[in-house]
Amino acid sequence: MKISYEWLQTFFADGVLPEVSDVEQKLIFHAYEVEGVDEVGNDYVLDVDILPNRSSDCLSHRGVAREVATLFNLSLSDDPFAHEPVLEPRISELVLSVDDKTVCPIHTLALIQGVKVGPSPEWLVRRLEAIGQKSINNVVDATNYVMYELGQPTHAFDYDKLEEKNGTRGIHVRVAHEGEHITLLDGKEYELSPSNAVLSDAHTGTALDVAGVKGGTHAELTEDTVNVLISAAKFDPVHTRKSAQQIKVRTDASTRFENEVPDQFPALGITRVVTLITSIAGGEIVGFQAVGEVEYENPAVTISSTDVNQLLGTAIDDDTMVSIFDRLGFTYEVHRGEFSVTAPFERRDIRIPEDVVEEVGRVHGYNNITSAQTPAPAQPPRVHKKFAYMERVRSVLSEIDFSEVYLYTLRPDGDIALRNALASDKDHLRSNLKDGIEESLEKNEKNMPLLGLYSAVRLFEIGNIFSKSGEATHVCLGVRIAGTKKREAKTHDELIEAKAALEAAFGCTLPEPEGETLEFSLDALLDELPDVDTYPATPLVRPGTAYSPLSPYPFVLRDIAVWLPDGIGVEALQIIIEKHAGELLQRSDLFDTFAKDGRVSYALHLVFQSCHETLTDAKVGEIMHAIEAEIATQSSWEIR
Repeated sequence: MKISYEWLQTFFADGVLPEVSDVEQKLIFHAYEVEGVDEVGNDYVLDVDILPNRSSDCLSHRGVAREVATLFNLSLSDDPFAHEPVLEPRISELVLSVDDKTVCPIHTLALIQGVKVGPSPEWLVRRLEAIGQKSINNVVDATNYVMYELGQPTHAFDYDKLEEKNGTRGIHVRVAHEGEHITLLDGKEYELSPSNAVLSDAHTGTALDVAGVKGGTHAELTEDTVNVLISAAKFDPVHTRKSAQQIKVRTDASTRFENEVPDQFPALGITRVVTLITSIAGGEIVGFQAVGEVEYENPAVTISSTDVNQLLGTAIDDDTMVSIFDRLGFTYEVHRGEFSVTAPFERRDIRIPEDVVEEVGRVHGYNNITSAQTPAPAQPPRVHKKFAYMERVRSVLSEIDFSEVYLYTLRPDGDIALRNALASDKDHLRSNLKDGIEESLEKNEKNMPLLGLYSAVRLFEIGNIFSKSGEATHVCLGVRIAGTKKREAKTHDELIEAKAALEAAFGCTLPEPEGETLEFSLDALLDELPDVDTYPATPLVRPGTAYSPLSPYPFVLRDIAVWLPDGIGVEALQIIIEKHAGELLQRSDLFDTFAKDGRVSYALHLVFQSCHETLTDAKVGEIMHAIEAEIATQSSWEIR
């Protein structure tokens, strides 16, 4: 979330908030990641990564200000949550009804008359634009401001565009009809279904917005709007997420509802919006209407300093615990050395003792905890049978030059289809490993010289496959032989050799290979295989192995053979080659050695490739000509 430093300052007395660099460092080491700090005009904007467990309280400037106050042991000079909201007077001309309280457990409305819609004041525009939000008008800006200030989304409707009946207008929250259409504020029309909830006109049923996601155009504010209806609600997180997915619209409002706003937020948000609108756009509050009550209160969590110290490895005393609870705004009671701790209503993440321990640890500072060696377990952990045999597969196959690959679980076909696929070619869970291995053989065959492979590509994968009967771990081997001569027979022989090696290691019978692959279920074999006491010693990475990205440009292959006097090794030849080829030389592999009459012939495969362009024959020819020219200057050297 983008956090304006100037905006943060409004929660503290003048001059109390530390420098932005200090705030950044304190948040990073005690709370959350700060992706960066940008200077915007005369302001600084912190890009704070709020994790889901803190979304209920910290997807807002007030939440981050509360966190800063805790970490620096400061007090908020004006905490909006310190004042109990009063939704009075209740007025009968406002109608509010909700069909399903599980979808919308709390909803509030407020009617403001005599508003003058126009430009927002400079300070409001500046703060919104600092965090990347475009100013619309003073009323809409006020609703957006409160969402980023307190974390409660609100929405404003033109009250006079709602149908009047018996002197009343209002909102009805319902599930959308199958095939119902609505035009949202982005100007696009969307088809709805019962997976969407809508706020509709209480008397006509016309959909006004997609609940918790985005407003519609039917009761949109204009410059002529005089009477404004404000809506603030709590929507079910799961229903909101599915609704946003169904129409493929994600907004800052839906993000907050998906992470579950606290029950107290709607009343706090709507009273704050009313105050802000009447101060910058004029008008007068007529009254409120509300449905639902605050039902969830944070539980009291019992914990002692002994519990905290055992988990953290610290020596924090009760007085320090009390100080930390006070800084966090936690209430507590002490009974026989144990604290009964209750977090503020906005902290929906404090539910078990370990949550409190985490809070004490991060405020105290993990850097203040002395490191210590973890004691050895009283009993050695049991060997996981499946993992042990997976390691045995790796050990056996790596000994016979097979390389392990990790391929995508999502495939274009399979037994299990995905409802919300990321891409059309990844809309199923794989039902076998064979298809992926065959594709990898095809890709790697084209790059065999680049990989230093000139006879065969040998791959294997250990992974899960998915069918209607469940999930299972499979092993699949694949071999692709270079060239075309007796290719099928050689492939079969290689797979039979690998199969025999695995059977010898496992003491069981595996199925026969099919084409270029051999696949079997490891889960099906486990019942037949004996238990093991240790894991095989398999190196995860061979010494000297390094990763480098593959160039998107094609490589060029050249061969060279040179007679050298006996006693001069191939290294002397490779030095000359590398000197002239530079970074374009990807590999130089010795593939033949022949000695005769006091001389030795060395033959090498040279692989050239650029990371920036396609190499031409002329370019590679220049390199080879320079190599051959220098070889010609060497005494008793001869190019074959």
